[in-house]
Amino acid sequence: MNVLRFAGMLACVCAAGTALAQTPPQAVPEVPYTITSVPFGKLTDQHITPDGQRALAIRPAEWHHCETPHFVLHYFRSFIAAPVSVEAEYFHRYITADLGLTPQAIAEAGGGKTHLYLFESREDWVVFRKAAALEAWTGAVCIDGALFVPRYPEFKWKGNALGHEIAHLLVNRYVGRKSPLWLKEGQAEEVSSRGYAAYFRARGYLARPQALIPNGYIPLARLTSLTAYPPDTEVETLYRESRALVAYMSAEGRKERFLKMFRSMAQGAPFPAAFSEAYGSQWSSLDALESAFKQHMEATAGQ
Repeated sequence: MNVLRFAGMLACVCAAGTALAQTPPQAVPEVPYTITSVPFGKLTDQHITPDGQRALAIRPAEWHHCETPHFVLHYFRSFIAAPVSVEAEYFHRYITADLGLTPQAIAEAGGGKTHLYLFESREDWVVFRKAAALEAWTGAVCIDGALFVPRYPEFKWKGNALGHEIAHLLVNRYVGRKSPLWLKEGQAEEVSSRGYAAYFRARGYLARPQALIPNGYIPLARLTSLTAYPPDTEVETLYRESRALVAYMSAEGRKERFLKMFRSMAQGAPFPAAFSEAYGSQWSSLDALESAFKQHMEATAGQ
């Protein structure tokens, strides 16, 4: 289970901010904001997980269904689902390109379409959250290859929760499931934040992924060894610092080095070995990385 905690807290689009160094993959033409509801029995992928069944048990007669090239959407009202259908496909393109995944590699891996359940009221989300035994602060979640995402119509800016969970989905499906906590959450936050800003830049907004300064600091020796979420008072720090560290290692150490380490660790390689193989010529040890990272964060904070 991958959970985006404190959804909305890590907002990333701003009118003025510091763009991260990576250049977003080139966007391709998108389909319009229109969808066609089809009966459930007409869906090309009708596999529903246990948590999907829990979702569809909420107001069961009111769910509608539609398909995009990579997703099966379950929703209540089309004006909520239509823009999500475009955004989900956009993030699928953006993140697969960012991971260096080719269409051939994706096709060879198979996996079918991803079921995406949209909740447009807090009441429905609370019912699902309790039925799925999720913690109270859960904002969006990827469970067993299905996505469960609140989309409240009263908020114009939805945040990067959808992209964050799609990042988890694609990494699990095509890269590996064994990334440690800091790397898993940091990569999902970093790529979804960049992607969300690029999505709105393409629509005429002056959007940049905001430079997130951690609201605390977890020493890297502890951060890189965490196997469970820290106390609630440190969770925001975990997300912010992990995202900042992933961005720094990708920008300063070159993206190809980061991807080499990321793929290796997603397949189960221990951090010391994967880090040394990818970055040994740049940072001789974790202490050397930490020293450089702290200097970078101090310089960023002073901007």
